[in-house]
Amino acid sequence: MESYATWARMFELQRYYSWIVDRFHLSTRAYQLTAYKKDYDFRWLEERIAPLGFNMVLLTRTPESFEAARTERLKVSGNPSQYDDLDTFIDEQELMRRLVRESILPVLELDMSNNTVETAAEHIADWMESRGGLYMNDPA
Repeated sequence: MESYATWARMFELQRYYSWIVDRFHLSTRAYQLTAYKKDYDFRWLEERIAPLGFNMVLLTRTPESFEAARTERLKVSGNPSQYDDLDTFIDEQELMRRLVRESILPVLELDMSNNTVETAAEHIADWMESRGGLYMNDPA
């Protein structure tokens, strides 16, 4: 928790920077739940980063599209055996969806089944802009 408090403080100190934080606290929750059946409460962290304009983007795909995604991923994977059981990925995606639903942060869930990285980036940027999430507002 101390590491997350340090990250939160850094975000607070650098409030005008643009951050893309990949696999942050929800990944920790997911891992701890899966590996140890322990659920850590990160509401305090979300309460600190929400005023800084943090948003959450969850990239998902339909269960039927995982096979095609695996085919593409195997072209560049250094560990192809990790993709042998696609049910693991489908289960992890459902867990992440549950954890995202529990978040207090604004969330965009984007289905990548038929999206490209370019169209996804445009969709995310449009969503962020529509919410005023591209610029930091000074507190009154």
